[in-house]
Amino acid sequence: MLDLLGIASLSFIAALSGAIVPGPVFALVVSESLRAGKIAGPLIVLGHFIIEWIIIFMIFLGLGPVLDSKDTRIIVGFVGGSVLALMGLRLAKAAVNLKIDENVISESSLNSVRKSLYGLIASGFLSSCSNPHVFLWWLATGAPLITSSLSIAGLPGLIYFLLGHAAADLSWFSFVSYSVCKGRRILSRRAIQIILFVSAAFLVAFAFHLILSAWLQYYAG
Repeated sequence: MLDLLGIASLSFIAALSGAIVPGPVFALVVSESLRAGKIAGPLIVLGHFIIEWIIIFMIFLGLGPVLDSKDTRIIVGFVGGSVLALMGLRLAKAAVNLKIDENVISESSLNSVRKSLYGLIASGFLSSCSNPHVFLWWLATGAPLITSSLSIAGLPGLIYFLLGHAAADLSWFSFVSYSVCKGRRILSRRAIQIILFVSAAFLVAFAFHLILSAWLQYYAG
């Protein structure tokens, strides 16, 4: 039992160390929490979990080298960068049309599907699968930890590893979402717009970084 708790604790710490570093998922949690409330964090994380489960499944199938190949990094860079840029531009547009009515935030131009539960889950999925660093984390850190967990405690070790990892992501982003949701009650419309614009700018800048990196790798041969 102590081995299992140790695996879960190590997994929690490893996942938390990655989660607290600002990235596309963090930017989305902040911006969506201002608009959809504290439920945004857990739902976006659920979308994040889906791509992680797919990556884990591919690693077990022996497709790790494919995920780490130059061609994959280039494709993810171009496609992922384009997706994140589009999300950033949509967020900037929503910030322009931001309206506040009796402390309830809404945007007239916001697509209804983005307001839905499925829209938040999809946002988490897209922002995660568009980020090559998610794949690299699992290949460089996640895969060795999975192997170690299996060697120590077999299938229960893997289960506790996954639970610890999920707990870290869910607790951190739920905390961020809750904090932002509480803070929006004392923020002015202008302050909220600035936060949304900063989040949008971060997504676009990160997208530019991905596309530029992919372009350099492509032309480097």
